[in-house]
Amino acid sequence: MPRVTLADVAKRAGVSRATASLVLRETGSLTDETRVRVRTAMAELGYVYHRAAAAMRAGRTQSIGLIVPDISNGFTAEMTVAIERTLAATGHVTLVANSLEDASRQELLVSSMLERNVDGLIVMPAVGTSDAFRERLSDVPQPSLIATRDIGADNLPYAGIDNLTGGRLAATHLVEHGVHDVAYVGGEADLAPRRDRIVGATSILEASGIKLSLNLPGPASGDWARDLANSLADDSAIPEAMICHNDIVAFGLFRALRERGVARDELPRIVSYDEVMAAALWEPPLTTVGARGRDVGARCADTLLARMESTGEEPEAALVEPTLIIRESCGCRTRDHCLEE
Repeated sequence: MPRVTLADVAKRAGVSRATASLVLRETGSLTDETRVRVRTAMAELGYVYHRAAAAMRAGRTQSIGLIVPDISNGFTAEMTVAIERTLAATGHVTLVANSLEDASRQELLVSSMLERNVDGLIVMPAVGTSDAFRERLSDVPQPSLIATRDIGADNLPYAGIDNLTGGRLAATHLVEHGVHDVAYVGGEADLAPRRDRIVGATSILEASGIKLSLNLPGPASGDWARDLANSLADDSAIPEAMICHNDIVAFGLFRALRERGVARDELPRIVSYDEVMAAALWEPPLTTVGARGRDVGARCADTLLARMESTGEEPEAALVEPTLIIRESCGCRTRDHCLEE
């Protein structure tokens, strides 16, 4: 069957093609009756808006590409929803893809997004992202933004978390509990957020005469953390206190220890990161350094939109300041040394 055109719609509705176009674009001073008549004609004829052609005429597709490592991660999921919500408020559609922590796949996804002529790109870099990728992203014509994992691209805007402050907050709270044995658990070793958190944490610990007793990198996943906790327990090597790279790692650690029958008052003091929605519902409820995915996502979207409208200003880092949310996993309200919430 021949494709239904806007001229066909106009004829069915008894209006000019120009009037039908105004209805389609939701512009112009038209009566409600005219708009209803045109839209009824569209529905009756099965008219489909040729968005790609309209985008070519306008020079914009009203779409933004978002590439993340793994949307099933709680923080990343909350960040993605916030990005979509913020962009939708400006009429943009978000095209989401997962790199699966594969730098080669990430390259292909960027090419695919550019082929679809997105108006902008937000990339949360995969582990192992190369300098060549950074340079390529810097050269694409569309405005682009690096999210949460800084890769040192000076000519690209970056939006994420102040992880140095986050590390200091976690360590300070544990020091106030009087601990002497602190480990950092989870997160791939070469991730910039992990490095910054450890730098921030060790600056506080060392000022108090405390060394980071264990530095245990690994996938920021609950399964990995569960296995690690079992291994440490088998060796009677559970640290007195642990800083977890994210809330999911803390979930895995606590699950393993509870399954082994470790009493509540014998659990290690744990401070984690992210403040995902489930953190307050866990048992014990997590004390966590909160730079929530929904806050970071909104900042990413706002920063990219500003970049798209900028007139060549130098990009700046847009950092979300984290805060410490005190609950019970650190020992507050359940041990002798408790702090006011």
